[in-house]
Amino acid sequence: MAYEFNGTNQRLNTTSTPVAAAPLTLACWFRADDVTTNRCLFELATSVGVEGFRLIAAGAIAGDPIFADYVVPTSGTNAQSTAGYTANTFHHAAATFPNNTTVTVYLDGGNSATSTGLALNPAPTRINIGARFAASSAGLFMDGRIAEVGIWNAALTTAEIASLAKGMTCDKVRPQSLVFYAPLVRDLIDQKGGLTITNNNGATVANHPRVYA
Repeated sequence: MAYEFNGTNQRLNTTSTPVAAAPLTLACWFRADDVTTNRCLFELATSVGVEGFRLIAAGAIAGDPIFADYVVPTSGTNAQSTAGYTANTFHHAAATFPNNTTVTVYLDGGNSATSTGLALNPAPTRINIGARFAASSAGLFMDGRIAEVGIWNAALTTAEIASLAKGMTCDKVRPQSLVFYAPLVRDLIDQKGGLTITNNNGATVANHPRVYA
């Protein structure tokens, strides 16, 4: 089972994070109900949400790319996948941050793009799944499903991202660097670091993408 979000007020979150700076990798499976609005898949954010590392299904951007960025209050750097996602279909999204100036985004193991910008260190303190938390309030709520959320304290290679997109579970890809793993199969469990995951406003279980444990 994945978790289904209503696009209005549901999100999952933790009150701490196992990694607060690059290098790091974010990855998950998602199934969006539409391609018309930007939806935050998940992020590492500060307590007020202004700063962070984010992975967004950008339906409001032409071509419907996956959008990955890192931001501080006055600036940021982003990259957009070279292909778009479709509604009502499971896709794999990932982003690597090898340092605090570079981000590479992936859709379905490829369609990658890299952007380099200002040297930034967002220093996040929590994880939000299914929404962005900015200016002390949530937004960009996911309308659809999210599963297999993983965070690594290293920048995975292109080959490793492709393995995830082929259906390998997060704990089978560079497990020594995996610091957070929430399969979102019924129970809200971080299988790697044991962080407590809170379900805000009743996100529900739904069919899971096919993966190979």
